[in-house]
Amino acid sequence: MIFVTGCYRSEIVFDTMPTSDLQIAPLLKLDGKSCYADTELNLIRYSISNDSVSGFSPFVEFQEKSELYFNGLKLQNNKVNQMGDIETGATNIVVIKNGNKSREFEFVFTTSPIVQVIYDSEIYDEPKTLVRIHTSDPEETTDFFSFAGIEHRGTFSRGFDKKSMGFTLWENMNSTSEYLTSLLNFSRNNDWILNGAIVDPSRIRNMVSFEIWKDLKNGKENDDSKHIGIQPRPVELFMNNRFWGLYIFSDNLNQAFLSAGNEAVLYKAYDWADGATRFETYDSKVSSNRFWNGWEQKIPYYKEKINWEPLNKLYEVAVNSSDESFKDDILELIDIDNFIDYYLFLNLTSAIDNTGKNVFLYKENKQAPFTIIPWDLDGSWGLVYDGTRMGYNSVLSNRLFQRLFETNPGNFISKLKNRWFYLRQNSFNEVNLNAAFDSSFYKLISSDIIQMENKIWNQNLNMQEEQEYIQNWTKNRLDYLDGYFEGL
Repeated sequence: MIFVTGCYRSEIVFDTMPTSDLQIAPLLKLDGKSCYADTELNLIRYSISNDSVSGFSPFVEFQEKSELYFNGLKLQNNKVNQMGDIETGATNIVVIKNGNKSREFEFVFTTSPIVQVIYDSEIYDEPKTLVRIHTSDPEETTDFFSFAGIEHRGTFSRGFDKKSMGFTLWENMNSTSEYLTSLLNFSRNNDWILNGAIVDPSRIRNMVSFEIWKDLKNGKENDDSKHIGIQPRPVELFMNNRFWGLYIFSDNLNQAFLSAGNEAVLYKAYDWADGATRFETYDSKVSSNRFWNGWEQKIPYYKEKINWEPLNKLYEVAVNSSDESFKDDILELIDIDNFIDYYLFLNLTSAIDNTGKNVFLYKENKQAPFTIIPWDLDGSWGLVYDGTRMGYNSVLSNRLFQRLFETNPGNFISKLKNRWFYLRQNSFNEVNLNAAFDSSFYKLISSDIIQMENKIWNQNLNMQEEQEYIQNWTKNRLDYLDGYFEGL
């Protein structure tokens, strides 16, 4: 849902407060798209599709009764202006004059999309706060505006000033009716995530991990379909007139994302629950609400139906059954090829927090087996969930996987071993893994966004150092796992 903003003033106000309908007048627009200003850092940023443009000639709009200079060149309002050759990441100087007032800004072009959250009330974990979302995609010719409800996300990361957030699109400011649309080239959804990635000094572990997961073909014969997973992308975030730096944007895993039908169930593991989400134990008294044994029911919508029956059946087999019964029944309940790939992926990334938490179980219909969908992989590739570094010589598992090893249904162990060494020649090849990270590191290093992260959040991020650490850790991890799987 797109709204047009037109809030120009007779006298320029640099630190504009949101209007009653949550709009902020832009200081400058180029080709109809907003430039975003941080009036504390004296910074303006604009999203553009190319790394460099020769003879950039946009249609320029700025606030009336003011003068605007770009690198010393006076720009004409409401006209096409020749702004010369531009390069992303480079600093340009913009001076805005109005009467006796004059302000100098550093102006930076970026190839990343820009998201602005406009709000006039405090944002909490719950309930959602009314905001207006404003996005500028370098590949689109117009900006996007919508009302939304926003809230903080995360558990450990919630203690940092740089908050992760999730928002749901609302039809208007007087209604919480949700609607679906495409944002920043994602498929249609109503629920979106802004991940601050504050514990990850690379900022890209979660994003690259999903790239690798989604690149895996599912391992089934004559089936080239790939695993389910989100595909985040980096954006730059403004909260009102304050630049919050680099965020990782994605759609949420929900009914719209999965195109889930009436028989589908989706459960998210959000808590260890004394080992219940690791299938060590469980409370056999089935819950009558959307929470049970550390899981939250995501599909179906809990206000319409509570359905723990599929998960309860999996628990009965995984936790309570004899080895013989487990071996006979488990392959009907889980997609073994998917579970094998998740086990290998879990150990490749060494995502300790994901052996029980930070995972979804999805069942497409009554006849379908459960598949695993990973989630929240900031704590991976040599990093624990709190940002501390970890070693490479451990094997991750949980009780469900341990029982698969102990009973070996359908030659699980040989399938697992063969799959590992097949993937080592393909997706898990060291060169391919390094390339996945190198591509994202290059984009960060070639821009100014990490310098801004360090400045805004008082960090000391060093992308070259982190890139080298991940490469060395990955090499050691692969060598260790090769030895482990060879010995099975």
